[in-house]
Amino acid sequence: MSHARGGPKGNFDLGKYIIVKLEKANRNFEMIADPNEAWKAKQIIKKLLQKEPEHQLQVEEILNNSDIDLESIFPTYDFFLNVKKGDRVTEADLENAFATTDPRTIAAYFLIDGDFAWTKAQRDQWLEKKRKQIINILARNSINPQTKRPHPPNRIEKALEEARVSIDINKPAEEQIDAIVKRIQTVIPIRIETIQMAVKIPAEYAAKAYNTVEQYAQVKQSEWQTDGSWIGMISLPAGLQMELLDKLNKLTHGRMQSKLIQK
Repeated sequence: MSHARGGPKGNFDLGKYIIVKLEKANRNFEMIADPNEAWKAKQIIKKLLQKEPEHQLQVEEILNNSDIDLESIFPTYDFFLNVKKGDRVTEADLENAFATTDPRTIAAYFLIDGDFAWTKAQRDQWLEKKRKQIINILARNSINPQTKRPHPPNRIEKALEEARVSIDINKPAEEQIDAIVKRIQTVIPIRIETIQMAVKIPAEYAAKAYNTVEQYAQVKQSEWQTDGSWIGMISLPAGLQMELLDKLNKLTHGRMQSKLIQK
């Protein structure tokens, strides 16, 4: 069955698209999907289910989710028994299996329960992206407890390789950090740490410096002095301390003051 958005006719080359398969009412149905857009949507769904592990996702939740664009995921609302042969389904097939012929509703079923045939190359690409995300998180949030300085990203990357860390492509990067830190501690001294620091900025640089501070840290307390200078108590990842201080020193020509309150 074909719908207004157009699509493949007869036998065709998938090109950049992948096949999605779904078994319903003891029959196999297929659609084509954009692999990247489908992957993004599946990650959104996983986050939703993590909040309520026992929740059974409903079609209406997909249709009403502003972060999920079915038109981007499925280039056409064509439904098949066999995509490569161009063997399309009938309206009766859809009605019998899905109790509807509405294309967006059926596409939502595919997104929730369909089997997406991602290629190894596509999975490798997303795995590499997640690996870089994890390296960035560690570089920003961790330090070498022996030197109190952050590890450069290339050292963290090497540690991941040496410790043979396995990254879960389906799990959010943030949720893997604790386990990864424990693993690479066998290779390098590393610790996730947040620091508390007091900073004082002269009046002529205060406004611009405040904006810079907010890009790196959470401002816990803020006081504007009668002379126009600014004093702030801030909290930030230990790995960003040197970068922030370097920027503030350049901005104020070395006239800012800082004091580490808590390690």
